[in-house]
Amino acid sequence: MSGEKDTIVNLRHLEYYRMMQSCSRLDNVENSVRSNMDRMASGLGTELNNRISSINTRHNKLEHHVSGMSQEMQLMEKEQSRHMREQTSILQQGLASLGQFMNNQRQEYTTIIREQGEQFHEALQIQGRMLEGRIRNIQKTLIQKEVSERDQAHQWFNDSQRYLDMIKNEYKHEKFKPGALNHIAIEMSMSHGNLDHGNYQAAIATSQQSLIRASELRLELEKLEMEWEAHLQGAKQNATEVLATCDAQTACRFTLEMDQGAEDVAGEVDFWTNGALSELRRRVEAQLKQLGTPEDISLENLKASIALSDQWREQCLELAEKAKEALLASQLRNNLGQMIEDSMLQAGWELTDATYEGEDFRGAVHIKMQNLPGDEIVTIISPEPGEGNTIHNKLNISFFDRSTNDEIFRQERLQAITGLLQEEGLEIGLPVCRQGTENQPCIDNAKLDFQKVRQSKYINSF
Repeated sequence: MSGEKDTIVNLRHLEYYRMMQSCSRLDNVENSVRSNMDRMASGLGTELNNRISSINTRHNKLEHHVSGMSQEMQLMEKEQSRHMREQTSILQQGLASLGQFMNNQRQEYTTIIREQGEQFHEALQIQGRMLEGRIRNIQKTLIQKEVSERDQAHQWFNDSQRYLDMIKNEYKHEKFKPGALNHIAIEMSMSHGNLDHGNYQAAIATSQQSLIRASELRLELEKLEMEWEAHLQGAKQNATEVLATCDAQTACRFTLEMDQGAEDVAGEVDFWTNGALSELRRRVEAQLKQLGTPEDISLENLKASIALSDQWREQCLELAEKAKEALLASQLRNNLGQMIEDSMLQAGWELTDATYEGEDFRGAVHIKMQNLPGDEIVTIISPEPGEGNTIHNKLNISFFDRSTNDEIFRQERLQAITGLLQEEGLEIGLPVCRQGTENQPCIDNAKLDFQKVRQSKYINSF
């Protein structure tokens, strides 16, 4: 036996569940999040419409490039542009419903983005197959008109070159398909070489092949850009919802079932989680700031942003439970201190001081008691990390014996304290002597300085 003992005090699982159920949340978090989203996300729909409008404006500008093509190609391109506008409109409507879906139903919405993208891709694939047939029809028409091979070759080369110029000037090809346009341009240089050497049939074939590949690239760019817009919208909406959830957690309130009746208390989630809510909010705000200038953000990064916000949302919701547990753990430390105080009062001891470390409710509870001969006992009940479904505390008992150095007497006092806690339904570990304190009273007099305990700063040890 020594003058200083450590042991672990745990709530039994049933008592832990009872305590957690005795503390319930007053506010409705889903309603709070929905209300916050109505306030915070009102501009996202307008922002999306503006971005889609810029895509429609590009479709209108394409007429400038088309006007320099052959009459046959102009007719084909106008038909293809009409189909693109139709698909863009359908996808735009789907994205508009996506925003509503995310706000109100809170389900996984990446499925909607994927389905809309697949429908868009399928429609563009059909257009691509139709293009090959149109090119064959144009070629038949040129032959029927008895257009010379030389003129045919020049017409196909000029149309294909204008088509490439249109993609180069109007599409974000390097963002979504880097190097793809340059590869087709190299093929076109081969077609130009065939023209210069009078290999007109080869020039026609290579120009047509380049045109088909350029059209496929254009369709792919249309699809990728719309998919990128959908994920950008999803990433912004998702991150904004995490912010709305953070605000809901800030306004959290609990009701505690006490012996004297129910008591309403502020959740103070950020306080009880040692600033975790503020830190999460800072990370989400940084993410939203990055999404505000998205031109250099890839599609994969947008998908990662959506997944990350999903994780953040779950973490944010868990913080309220962690705050509740920390609040109850603090109350438990106070109750343990009160039990020990009552027990020692009955044995003739007097309470001389008690405080939370740093006067912070998240910290350890310190209790100092004294008997008539001047002996003192300092009990420190500290939060202790451990596995879930219980609340762990470390119990340190220091005996400052001045009237006697009686091991039996210290053992009796220790057993009285641990026995009382066991009677109250707590699990008590085997007390362990601090190394170097065997067979003597505690000599760590710093524990007696409660003014210093009050002035110390609480440090989160978890």
